[in-house]
Formats: sequence, structure tokens, C-alpha cells
Amino acid sequence: MQIGDRVRLMKGTEEGIVVKMLDKSLVEVEIEDGFAIPVLESELVVVSSDESTAFDMPKYESQKPNKQKTVYEQPNQLKGFHLAIIPLNDHLNSIYFLNPSKADILIMANEINGKNEEKTILSEKIFAEKFSKITERNMDHLITWAPLSFTILTENSKWSIPMRPEKITVKIKAKHFQKDKTDIPFLNKKGYLIPLNQSSKETIEPEKIDVEKLKDSFFKGKEETASYRSSEKSNTTIPEIDLHIETIDPYYENLPKEDILQIQLSKFEEKLNEAFMAGLDEIIFIHGVGNGVLRNNIHKQLSQHHNIQFFKDTHKEKFGYGATLVKIK
Repeated sequence: MQIGDRVRLMKGTEEGIVVKMLDKSLVEVEIEDGFAIPVLESELVVVSSDESTAFDMPKYESQKPNKQKTVYEQPNQLKGFHLAIIPLNDHLNSIYFLNPSKADILIMANEINGKNEEKTILSEKIFAEKFSKITERNMDHLITWAPLSFTILTENSKWSIPMRPEKITVKIKAKHFQKDKTDIPFLNKKGYLIPLNQSSKETIEPEKIDVEKLKDSFFKGKEETASYRSSEKSNTTIPEIDLHIETIDPYYENLPKEDILQIQLSKFEEKLNEAFMAGLDEIIFIHGVGNGVLRNNIHKQLSQHHNIQFFKDTHKEKFGYGATLVKIK
């Protein structure tokens, strides 16, 4: 058995191609969609080329050497850049960037955290009418999916004034999955399409924020809102954000502890950023006592934030050390 051999799993129906020899008895096999899995040689059988000819089987080509996959003969009706989300199973999804334009582009894809810091997860060239896989994400943790930003530069093949890089930011939400799955151009699969820009615009218009509505969202009732607005510095009513997992995700019981912590921290970062945008002076986070991990993580992030004047434990008579007051600059 050697690299390039087409093989079939003896205990299954999957077929693929050997792309790497891991050790004396273990090889890496690339199956459909470019997934590579380690398999023992003893569990594989080489598919004869005669078998492919006899049964008129399509020739398998590895996706490993070149990420730019073959364009399927399918009408391209897309206008502007798109994301495509392809479900792999009930939980895992692949996210692709589609370039339906007639120009090659250079793209940098970043994930954005709650501090508005960006981490690059992809940087490469995508040819005209091609696509590239960005990442994979678990649908069970949709609420914690980090926003994605794409910086796009169109390549020039002639002497001309270059276009400015285009930056598009998108937050994938549950609403993007409310429509039925559709045929995805280029991928020849069904999934969900998210348009990143409109054909008549160079970039997506940023969402306009209604500051007063954002402030009101921190309070439950009209009386609390009126009380907040009647006080210049909001001394009478301070918004309280409950970070207990049962108030954030009612289906938390089967989640691992590390995922629960990440969901809570994501909600903390979301509400803290909203407080900044709303111009609030103070906000209280109710994190509970527990083993102190959530409290310690929150205090660590607050201590590193330049927009925080100070923070301290609060309402000790009610929460003990389970609540933190944050004073915003």
C-alpha cells in the first residue's frame, strides 16, 4: 500500500485515497469532502483500477494538494460574496467562502472575540468562481460562535489603480438556518447561503444602533426604564445580568463543563460590549459562587480592559461573592 492508492474500509462503505503514511501500520485516508482519517492498513483493501473501469466508477482526486476545487457545471446566480454552511451531520457544519466573481481575490478570514480582537484562521487566494473552506463549527454551540471578519483584496492583472481592500463582518445566528436548505453553487451540495454584500454596494452597511433601545434592553419593565432615565448617572437602578447557565441555555445539562464556561463568558462579553455602546456607567454581573472559575475569568478580563474604571464584589448580603459590580469609564 502506498500514497495515491484508492482504498475501501473493510468494515464500512467509505472509500478514499491514501494521502500520508503515518507509521508502519497506520495511514491517513482522505474520504469525501476532503476529510482525512487515520486507519490501520489491516482494515483497508486496495481498490483495483480494473474495478473502477468495470463498474464505470468516477476517478477519485485528492483534495489535499489544492484547496481550489473543481467548479461544477451549475448555473451561477450569485451576486457578491457569500458564505455557505454545509451540514456534515446533526451537529457539525462546514463553512465555505464563495467567490462567484470573475476576478481572483486575496482573502484573510478572522474570528473576533469579545474584546474586538481578531485571530486569523485563513489567509489565501481564491480564484474566480471558486471557493474555500473556512472552518467547522458545532451547531449545538451556535450561541458561542465567534463573529467572522473577511478582508478581501481583488487582484489586478493590468496596470490600474487598485481597489481598496473590502472588509465584511458577519455574525452567524439562528435566523440564518430558518429557511430550507438550498442547492449551493460550485459545491454541488445542499446547505444555507449567507450573502455578505449586495451587488449594488461595495461593502455591507454597518448596523445602526439605537442607543436608547439598547439601554432599555437592560431593564425589564417600563417603570425601571423610566427610573433609569430620570437619574443622570443611573445611581438608582443598575442593570443586572444573570450569567447562570440555566438562564442562558435551557439545554445545558448535557454540555461539558468547559463548553458551559465558554457560553457564560460569551454572554458576559456580549453584555459588557452592549453596556459600552449604550453609555452605561455601571453594570452588575451575577455569576454565582460555585468553584470560582467563572468569577476568576470575569475578573481577569475586566482587569485587562482599558474601558473599566474599577470592579468589585457587590450585594454580598444577597449573593455573597457571587456578583460583581463594574464601573465603566
